[in-house]
Amino acid sequence: MLAIILVAIYYEFYLIALAPFLIGLVFLCIYKPTFFVLLICFAVPLSIFVKDVGGGLGLSLPTEPMIWLLFIFYTYQLFIKGEFNLKLLKMPLVLAILINLGWMMVTVCTSTIFFVSFKYFIARTWFLMTFFFFLLKIFESPTYMRRFLTYMIYGTFIIVSITVLKHAKEGFSRGWGYSIMQPFFEDHTIYSAYISFFVPPAIMFAARGNWFNLNVFQRYVFALISLVLIIGIIFSYTRASWLSLIVAMFFYFIIKLKVKFSSMMVVLALAAIVGFIKQDQLLYSLESNKQGSADDLESHAQSISNITTDPSNLERVNRWHCALLMFKEKPITGFGPGTYTFKYAPFQRPEDLTLISTNSGDLGNTHSEYFNALSEMGLPGLLSWLAVFLLSVTLGLNIIYDEKRWPWQRSLATAVLLGLITYYVHAFINNYSDFDKIAAPLWGFMAILVALKYYPSSSDSITE
Repeated sequence: MLAIILVAIYYEFYLIALAPFLIGLVFLCIYKPTFFVLLICFAVPLSIFVKDVGGGLGLSLPTEPMIWLLFIFYTYQLFIKGEFNLKLLKMPLVLAILINLGWMMVTVCTSTIFFVSFKYFIARTWFLMTFFFFLLKIFESPTYMRRFLTYMIYGTFIIVSITVLKHAKEGFSRGWGYSIMQPFFEDHTIYSAYISFFVPPAIMFAARGNWFNLNVFQRYVFALISLVLIIGIIFSYTRASWLSLIVAMFFYFIIKLKVKFSSMMVVLALAAIVGFIKQDQLLYSLESNKQGSADDLESHAQSISNITTDPSNLERVNRWHCALLMFKEKPITGFGPGTYTFKYAPFQRPEDLTLISTNSGDLGNTHSEYFNALSEMGLPGLLSWLAVFLLSVTLGLNIIYDEKRWPWQRSLATAVLLGLITYYVHAFINNYSDFDKIAAPLWGFMAILVALKYYPSSSDSITE
């Protein structure tokens, strides 16, 4: 191996020099797949996106090639060796995920840009196979639920610590807060959305670590990690993440009151009806807020509802209007997965244009998972996507409210569900599910909920 590396470096064939590393990854994938997927999860926050690795292809390194390897390996196990568990199809959340993926495949066939949609579909498929179905398989052992979370939290802690230290040198200024997390994250919004997933699990390990085979020292470490993650979110200056944590905290108190999911839906429906009836008053109230983005945290928070002068908020409204107009043109199948960026420009209305509006498809996508699904996959796409989110919440609450379950199971379900809630709230104004950094916790947390529901456990704690 050493000879291969030296020869490759001497002749400047650097790709060949990577051969031993690739061989090692293939070996791990085949013979140690469980460790391999946990290694991927640890590396997710540490990965770096390279825009052009050749032929105009962009990659997250080292994670995407590792995901491909595991995807090929696990697909072979499932379909060639016939190891697919048909009982999974009886699980409502799993069925909803497959229906959403199936409808995505339909919309790929009707897409306005087939190649773009096909690549999007393949990416969603390998994310699901790696971070949902494969993790679900290994989560039959509760130990691996804990390892999955701790590996990801440790990787996240490393990145946030580096970012906070760099930011401290710049006086925690808002200007630096938007890009100081590079090259690990492209901007502050995906960075903070990612961190938010892990605040509830980190707090859980600090508060209830004895149920997860963590000693006192490890629990103090997780308390420190929790604090650092919260500091990272605060100084990311991402208003959506601040709001998502507040909603998650409020949702925690709702859980403590044991409010049923049906009751929550009734309250939300009533709130939506009242909002529709009083929309004129609400718009007037929103338009009266002139507070723009600011370095001062309080003023910056107040700018969340400013839809009059804040360019970021106004541009979101512009993108959402475009999505609605695209939906009206293609209400059933949409324009195709991944195509919004290339198709929204003609739908921009002059009165919606802002100082940061563009026809080139940069500066973000639809800025909403929900509007994105509506414009790219039509009404069935949105409904199936909502079904995935709502069924995961229902499943989490069923576990949490089940008095017959072990306390560690209910605590784990609470932490994971609150982590998901942060993204579901964040998803109203951003869409990142097609990034590996978000796909890993999004699908991995859902896999934990499914595993807690359908894999029995006879132990009152997680042991090695």
